[in-house]
Amino acid sequence: MIKVRNLTKVFDVRKKGRGLLGNLLFPKYGKFTAVKNVSFDVNEGEIVGLLGPNGAGKTTIIKILIGLLRPTLGSALIREKPAEVQQERIGLFFGHTTMAYHKMTGYDNLEYYANLYGVRNIGARISELSSQLGIKKWLDEYVEHYSKGMKIKIGLARALIHNPDVLILDEATLGLDVRTSSELLKNLPKLGKTILFTTHYVEEAKKLADRIVILKKGSVAAEITNPKNTDIRKVILG
Repeated sequence: MIKVRNLTKVFDVRKKGRGLLGNLLFPKYGKFTAVKNVSFDVNEGEIVGLLGPNGAGKTTIIKILIGLLRPTLGSALIREKPAEVQQERIGLFFGHTTMAYHKMTGYDNLEYYANLYGVRNIGARISELSSQLGIKKWLDEYVEHYSKGMKIKIGLARALIHNPDVLILDEATLGLDVRTSSELLKNLPKLGKTILFTTHYVEEAKKLADRIVILKKGSVAAEITNPKNTDIRKVILG
């Protein structure tokens, strides 16, 4: 489903010069390699985690897969085509935002995104998702009145509204309490989607992933095929 090969992303970054005039009149730039020669696969129906500390390259890889960035070298394919032309096949959820609008009801939010994606039988699709995620009775409430857990669910419904092949989650449990986080991790496998997620929480990765790709300083440090029975911390520290 997802094939990443020799992926490299290099950014031009501005260096600090000497003095105010030096910074304004004679700026200097250098190269920063955020992702270096990364390769991995995500098979259909599989849940794969990208695990690593802040700055390991996780979000840069996600941004390439969702078309926000172009790779400097290498390729990121979804169903054998470049990721940037396969965006309709992707559902996206960022942990720091549900991408749901306040001053609108949950139903209105889902209807808005469904129209953007050209979803047919919108009412039926919203009913199906809201039942699946347990938010049906809240659809007519304004999103700003939702609990954090409810906002997460409406965010997931938004990501799934067009029935994508792939669900990409970037730090999905960021800032969540233990109960809400546990509920989210328990429900994700039930969605029946190919899932790629990023996290820097070892235990979260072990609970959710079929396979884990560990990133360090923009490169693949290890790939774990049996995470539930592996001492991942030992792999990371080793």
